[in-house]
Amino acid sequence: MTARDQAIMLVRGALDAIEAERQFVNDLNVYPVPDGDTGTNLALTVRAVLEELEHAHGEGIHDVAAAITKGSLMGARGNSGVILSQIVRGVCEVFSSSGHLDTAYSKRALQEGAAAAYRAVRQPVEGTMLTVMREMATAGQDLPNGAPLAALVERVAEAGRLAVERTPQQLAVLRKAGVVDAGGYGLLVLFRGLLAGATGEPAGQVGEVAAQAAVGIAGVDTRAVRVFESSELSRYRYCTSFVIAGEGLVQDDVEEYVAARGDSALVVGDPSTVKIHVHTDDPGELLSYGAKLGAIGGVEINDMHAQTAARDERLGGGDEDDDDAPPATAVVAVVAGAGNQELFRSLGCAAVVDGGQSMNPSAAQLVEAVSGLRAVEVVVLPNNSNVVLTAEQAATMAGDRPVFVVPATSIPAGLAAMVAFDPERDGEENDAAMREAVERVHSAEITHAVRDSEVDGVYVRRGQVIGLVDDGLVAAGDDLVEVFREVMRRLVEKDVEVVTVLTSLNGWRVTDAELSAAVAEVCPACEVSLHDGGQPFYPLLVSAE
Repeated sequence: MTARDQAIMLVRGALDAIEAERQFVNDLNVYPVPDGDTGTNLALTVRAVLEELEHAHGEGIHDVAAAITKGSLMGARGNSGVILSQIVRGVCEVFSSSGHLDTAYSKRALQEGAAAAYRAVRQPVEGTMLTVMREMATAGQDLPNGAPLAALVERVAEAGRLAVERTPQQLAVLRKAGVVDAGGYGLLVLFRGLLAGATGEPAGQVGEVAAQAAVGIAGVDTRAVRVFESSELSRYRYCTSFVIAGEGLVQDDVEEYVAARGDSALVVGDPSTVKIHVHTDDPGELLSYGAKLGAIGGVEINDMHAQTAARDERLGGGDEDDDDAPPATAVVAVVAGAGNQELFRSLGCAAVVDGGQSMNPSAAQLVEAVSGLRAVEVVVLPNNSNVVLTAEQAATMAGDRPVFVVPATSIPAGLAAMVAFDPERDGEENDAAMREAVERVHSAEITHAVRDSEVDGVYVRRGQVIGLVDDGLVAAGDDLVEVFREVMRRLVEKDVEVVTVLTSLNGWRVTDAELSAAVAEVCPACEVSLHDGGQPFYPLLVSAE
């Protein structure tokens, strides 16, 4: 069996273990602020490692270690996923240099994994997965290097169990809620899953660890906890993570910029690839900063306040009857920009996946969003031509539930589809009505030209403002309002009546009043509304019906 085959077997064991307890780990997550769902974040990070391994070409331990490191870094989700990626990175560096697995190198690998995790966090907090990893790494250091590897594994597993049990003693918020640390518990689940992958035996659920710890500390059984005080809201609203790929990236400079704009900041990587995680109120500012340094990808933005409310309702019982029938149909939409996302939610969109131009979400992200809904059937709005195929792939991966993909290729088209959506209709009826709405709408985009070009007789210089109508280039110039005016002239030719403008005018000396005046000048009979969409790269998105 090659090193790659062995690694796949181990990682599959870890993934099976965390998937089996994903929701349990999610419900433990109460400290320091809700940051996505810890179980989900760990599971998706491990899944990214497995996918990278399955597509890797090299069979040797060096190539395998590189694939594992890359998969964990690029696929890391949330605080817990980023910290896990650094543990993995430290461990893989040691094994890659050693070329083989024994007790001596395993001791070193565990120590380096713990050290790498602590280095990644600006202000380490004890009683978290950092502590659990450190205790696991320390446990076997006094064993002779020639001792059986099984003896080291046994010590590490026991140390992890005890460290998880002690987390409520170290953090008052855990003790108050009657739970152990979610990240530390998840790490223990992953370690036991690795062992199961190595032995071929079932990992078994380790929920009794959390339950026993809670009984000893708070006098309650975690699995029976249904009421506790509402989770503390973060000072910031959005949990934001993304990757920058570039050249000569200076991690310290990136970290300084990111840390000044939020909390729970983690910046890890190397001069060519940096992974960023932060809690902030303005994800768009950080994405714009990242785009100046290189290509951004793997963007994920979660509303932590909404997650908090959902978790409190789930664990506290809420006012709803759990037996209420789910809606017939729900919508998942891919949307960039906080203002645009709120518009989609206000129209009844049940789940929003951040993404769009230059930051396309993965099929796994869409599957996760679909899986989190109670609806009988689901409609997915990709809202970008580069996301349509991904959405169709996700629809085939979503299990037995019917999933319909309405091929909206722009945010304005997606909004028109949402107006036609009715949660009481079945998926097929909504699919037909929403497709019809998409076909009626004309979309326009105004952005910057990234290169000199000539398209359809329109000459463009790099850096100029350009306007596109239904994906066709129609205008170029140095003045945003004038280009917008020309775009409106082209839309008027299509006999439109209702115009919606989604703005993102940070840095532009243009007002809503000027834009409204331009519409009134070109189309006096048109009804116009403007909304602050916050989308990156495009100061204006326009829909006309």
